[in-house]
Amino acid sequence: MKNKIIFITLPILISLYLSGCTTYSVPKESKVLISKEELPTYNPKNFANNSTTPTHSFKGEDDLIIKAIFLEDERHFKESSRFYTELYDLTHRDEYLLKEFTTARYAGIPSKHQKELQAYALNHPNDLEAKRLLLSLYLQERKFEKAKNVGKELTEKSTQAVDFELAANPYIFTEEYSKSITFLKEAYNKTLNEDILLKIVTIQINYMKRIDDAIETLENHRQAHGCSEKVCLQLAAIYIQQQKTDKLIPLYKELYKSTKKEIYLEKVIESYLFNQDIDSAIHYLKIDHKNDELLYSLYMEKKAYLEANTLTKVLLNKTHDPKWYAESAISYYESLSNQNDKTQLKQVILDFEKAIKHGVKNPVYLNYYGYTLIDKDLNIDKGLKIIQKALEQEPENTYFLDSLAWGYYKLNNCQIAYPTMKKVVEVEGLNEEEIIGHWNAINSKCKTQ
Repeated sequence: MKNKIIFITLPILISLYLSGCTTYSVPKESKVLISKEELPTYNPKNFANNSTTPTHSFKGEDDLIIKAIFLEDERHFKESSRFYTELYDLTHRDEYLLKEFTTARYAGIPSKHQKELQAYALNHPNDLEAKRLLLSLYLQERKFEKAKNVGKELTEKSTQAVDFELAANPYIFTEEYSKSITFLKEAYNKTLNEDILLKIVTIQINYMKRIDDAIETLENHRQAHGCSEKVCLQLAAIYIQQQKTDKLIPLYKELYKSTKKEIYLEKVIESYLFNQDIDSAIHYLKIDHKNDELLYSLYMEKKAYLEANTLTKVLLNKTHDPKWYAESAISYYESLSNQNDKTQLKQVILDFEKAIKHGVKNPVYLNYYGYTLIDKDLNIDKGLKIIQKALEQEPENTYFLDSLAWGYYKLNNCQIAYPTMKKVVEVEGLNEEEIIGHWNAINSKCKTQ
């Protein structure tokens, strides 16, 4: 029995992309929430010049500053925060206070100077860095109403997207999602940052259950600014859940055009096939994109065997892969109007022999060739030997066992044909026409022997 060769599979499984709770990225040159000063600004003289509170210096201050800066730069925030704490305790300089809170926040540890930060922020209402730190502190302590108030003050004075995203966070925690989206949209409009966009969409989908709003948000961005891979994939995830395959096709085409990733070309074809539109899939591959192997699969799926056979010659010349001799034999055989014509079958044998000569050992091809030799009474003994080679690789393959049983039936060897075919029927049942035909013939001839 010839194998059922499935060339195209149709799984469309994309997990819904969920962006994290905080997604905004500060500029690359910054490693902390507030903009990172250049190294010279940490010079004790600069600190002294910028200080707004009575301070005093001490011996060894320079060494502590260098250690704090180095550890912060190496992202060892916990150790860095410890040195900034010591510097603040010894000098009471505001700069050290802010740096202590910044590094502590990134280390995920509390600061012992929370009251001092609150007092500093109150006395310096125009210091946005202090407000950001205070807002983060209130979020950590789950003091969401205080965080909202700081966020309101922050966004009244700031034009930076990061501040509007920060201001949205307490409203997310208190499930005031519409208000949080208002702030997030302000942040998005200032930067067109796709992470913020996806954060908005995540809230709309997961918490507000407003799928249509999420689609509109994404489609508006796509129409105005194009569709990056992560935005297109988020849209695709929604359309997959809604089974809107017609919406998926242009998305995957756009993804393939922008990324040149073969996976998206395959997704275009899968979507066409899901819509049972194989002609459009073939047209897309022929006209717009070159993937001859995929095109060959579609021709075989459509039973356009002559076109498939012609393409095997192209693929053989292009890839030098001898499997295309075997595919040429299969597509040519399937194209024949009279599959019992011994003259035409010689070409099938010739191509299979070329494949084997060049080292093709794929059991599917071996079974197809062996079964043809048996079924068409071309060379039953040789056909059985080839089938046995296929079974050496897959001894329980029922298609191969069916071919084996049919060969021994033709040699009148019921001792092997009957139990082999019986095993096939026990596994596969009598659901396929070819199995039914073989079983009836073998059972009728061999059961009484």
